[in-house]
Amino acid sequence: MRVLLPPITKVLLISWWVMGLLMFAAGGSFPLAAVSLNNQIFSDPSIGYLLGIVVYPFLHDSFLHLLLNSIVFASLGALLESTLTRKLFIKILATATVAPALIWLVISLLTSAAPTHVVGSSGMVYALLGACLCMFPDMQVNLIIVQLKLYFVAGALIAFSFVATIVQLFGVQWGNSAHSIHLFGALCGWLLVGGHQRFSLSELPIMASLRERKQRFEAGKRQQNSQRVDDILAKVSRSGIGSLSPAERKFLEQQSRKK
Repeated sequence: MRVLLPPITKVLLISWWVMGLLMFAAGGSFPLAAVSLNNQIFSDPSIGYLLGIVVYPFLHDSFLHLLLNSIVFASLGALLESTLTRKLFIKILATATVAPALIWLVISLLTSAAPTHVVGSSGMVYALLGACLCMFPDMQVNLIIVQLKLYFVAGALIAFSFVATIVQLFGVQWGNSAHSIHLFGALCGWLLVGGHQRFSLSELPIMASLRERKQRFEAGKRQQNSQRVDDILAKVSRSGIGSLSPAERKFLEQQSRKK
């Protein structure tokens, strides 16, 4: 059966595989680090390192890396490109390429990371994952042996990237992946499809529980105040207004202003 991919998704996949096959054919002679996203750009702002900020998604360091990114990108890209406007789809991909790269460079500078470079389209892939998480959270994801909701799969991957990024901020590298690019790629995709408008902290179960507790507390406080007003008025009825203490007078004034 022929699989039809939307044009942008198709062009990107073809470009990744053309570059990948050329690199694999060249073997170790291909200067991968010289044209990739490289944190040595601060000490050596060469043309190759500057180009690497936008070129790195088209380069992959292994066949498996290229294959996995391609499979996920093909499925999510086909879905989103046929759902979103072309302008927004391109905007997501472009933003998820440059913004996470710049953030990764800043983190590398702040943590005084050892010289290293990044290649791969994972930032784009995570951007599409973040966008789908916002738009299709209940979509079923087939993981061969089990089917899971997208929000569970995407949430687990993004949460792992978040933890790994926090660990990296303390100068500890967790594996060989650029976790901050994954994390901020997902954030770019989520934000650009309006995730900040569709999701509110007030909708979280914990926030609903806090609101309920606050309402119970306020109701109890109103009941206590009402009972105290009744007691003070009963005292006035028995002994006259002059029997009230300054605190009781102040309390009555406060309650009368509230009404």
